[in-house]
Amino acid sequence: MKRYAEITRETAANLRIIDDALFRLVAEKKDVCQEILRTLLDMPGLQVIKVEAQSIVQSLHREITLDALCIVNNKDYCNIEMQKGNSNDDIARTRFHASAITAKYTPKGTDFRDIPSVTILYITEYDSLGNGQTVTHVNRCMRIKNGYVPVYDGEDIVFANTAIKDGSDKSELLQLMLHKNSFDNAKFPAISSAIRYFKDTEGGRYEVCKTIETYAQGLILEAVEETRMDAIRNVMKNGRCSFEEAIRMLGIPAGEQEVYKRMYEDSLVC
Repeated sequence: MKRYAEITRETAANLRIIDDALFRLVAEKKDVCQEILRTLLDMPGLQVIKVEAQSIVQSLHREITLDALCIVNNKDYCNIEMQKGNSNDDIARTRFHASAITAKYTPKGTDFRDIPSVTILYITEYDSLGNGQTVTHVNRCMRIKNGYVPVYDGEDIVFANTAIKDGSDKSELLQLMLHKNSFDNAKFPAISSAIRYFKDTEGGRYEVCKTIETYAQGLILEAVEETRMDAIRNVMKNGRCSFEEAIRMLGIPAGEQEVYKRMYEDSLVC
C-alpha cells in the first residue's frame, strides 16, 4: 500500500493539464474554461454560465463522455476536448460529438432556426489536420464558381494543437497545458491559479490523487468488461448461439447483463 501511494503521488506530480486525470479537475473551474475559450476562439466577451465536466451523452447506440461541456452566453454550447493519442479519426469524432450534443440539448418541438449553436474545441498534442497551423476553424462551405463561401449553420469545429508553436497568445496558452509543474502566467491568471492549487497545495494534490485512483479503477473495470466481452463473442462464434444464450452460458449476473448488451450493440453499429 505504501508503494501504491508513492506511485500515485509520482503520477500526480507528472500530470499535465492535457492529461485526462488533471483536466477533468481543472475543467470544473468555470473561469478556467472561460479563459481557454476566450483565447482560442477569439471571443474576449464570451461568458461561461455553467460547466459539466465528464458529461455523458447517449446518442442512439453510442455513448460518449465529453471532457468539458460549457453552456455559454445563456444558450449555446461549447465542448472542450483533450486528445493525446493520434489513433482517432479526429474529423469524424468531432462531427459525431457536435451532432450528439445538438440532438440531446435541442428540446422536442424546437424550430430549426432555434437549434442551439454548438462549438467543439478539440485540443491535441499533435497537428491533427497536418496543416502546420496552431488553431484552425472548420466550417461548412458552399461551392461556387470561383471557390468556396462559408455557410454558417450554428456548428463550429476548432482544432488546436500544442505541436505547432507560432508565437501567438493562443500558442502560449496551449504550451502551458504541457507543463508538469505549476506556473504563474500574467496573461492567463485563471489557469495559473488552478494549476498552482492542484500542484502546490495539500488539498489540491489530494484531489488529484483521488482522481487518479478513481481513473485507475475505471480502467481496470473497462479491461474486465472487454475481457468478458471477448469471451461472449467467442462463445457465440464457437457455439453458434445468440448473445442471450452466451451470457447465460457464461453465468454473467442479471444485474450486469445490460452493460454487455450495450457493448455488443455498440460493436454492431461500429
